Amino acid sequence: MSTANRPVFEQYPERAGIQAEAHARPPLAIEPETAEVWNWVLYDLPEDPAVWQAPYDPACRHKVLELAAGQLRIERHTEFVSVTWLGEGPPDTESLSIIALCPGRQLAGARILIRPAGWSGMADVFGPGRIFGGAARFSGVEVATDFQVGADQMVVYILSGAFEDAFARGRLVKRLVDLETYRMASLLGLPVVRQATPALQSLEARTGRAMRALSASEGETLGDTIREISALLAEVGALRDDLRYRMAASKAYYDIVSDRLESLAEAPIGQRQTLKGFVDHRLAPAIKTVSAFDRRIADVSVTLSEAMALARTRLEQASQEHNQALLVSMEKRARQQVHLGQAVEGLSVAAISYYVVGLIGVLIKSLPHTVVSVPVLQAVSVPAVIALVWLNVRRAKTRIDEV
Repeated sequence: MSTANRPVFEQYPERAGIQAEAHARPPLAIEPETAEVWNWVLYDLPEDPAVWQAPYDPACRHKVLELAAGQLRIERHTEFVSVTWLGEGPPDTESLSIIALCPGRQLAGARILIRPAGWSGMADVFGPGRIFGGAARFSGVEVATDFQVGADQMVVYILSGAFEDAFARGRLVKRLVDLETYRMASLLGLPVVRQATPALQSLEARTGRAMRALSASEGETLGDTIREISALLAEVGALRDDLRYRMAASKAYYDIVSDRLESLAEAPIGQRQTLKGFVDHRLAPAIKTVSAFDRRIADVSVTLSEAMALARTRLEQASQEHNQALLVSMEKRARQQVHLGQAVEGLSVAAISYYVVGLIGVLIKSLPHTVVSVPVLQAVSVPAVIALVWLNVRRAKTRIDEV
């Protein structure tokens, strides 16, 4: 298919950045059989761009400097900067002066000594101390370390054996650099969790008291308990927000450590404990502590949310009971009003009828003398008067009700 006939689409704006990210940090190509890789991880980076000096740039994610004595790689990560030196020996004075310009505090450091197959100077490097490691991935390749921070603030690793090419050697070196970097980064959550543990314990105790008070609260005391639960929810939310990123980052870094250990595919050498055995034994409990703290604070939040829901249900129930009582009271009052109205209506009919009969008597007395006495005529007119008055009162009441 010719190029002229191929479709040309508008490119997604982020495609170039995504593609570049896949190739942003390629493994080191380490040609010599005897070489050294020094890696510094700088944390607590300043936010002010003016603090950064060349060749360091907070906006640049990856940079390679070719120096007289070796190669210097600068990589910017989310929380730290990684500075990696590659040469046939330790970094020279010029390289160290450039490395020292990077701002921040050292979180981790790894010095990886690359040696050929058959090298036997391990005892000279580590001395009589305990050594960890094993056969790593490729046939005849060994990795060893004592996981101790030396006088140069670096943890020394030895990688020895024969490799097919420079990139195979570089890939294993990168795994070791990542292992040391993220092994330390994953532990950043531990001191934070330890510092926040007393606050969480206080919240747990107060939550328990609030739950017990909720079951016994009525009326005004229920309102006080609800206000306490609301305050606890706010405090738990604030604590969780403060620690959410750190705990999530620790778990993510630990996953990277686990992946790098798996990718090393270590096999034991004699009775020596492997890197994976050491890290799993020492690092996993710390990460479990962070995870347990996260679960505890989540449990407190769920408990308080359920308590608030229960309190809301009780308030609704109390409100319904109050409304029911109010409706009963209103119905009773309405019945009383009806009875009172009927009584008033009867009294009104009687009073009006009385006055009408009296008027009839006055009217009869003013007429010429009749055979029938006036009291008799008044008595005879009473039923008719009462009926007429009652009908008029009912008609008036009906009109009022229709308005």
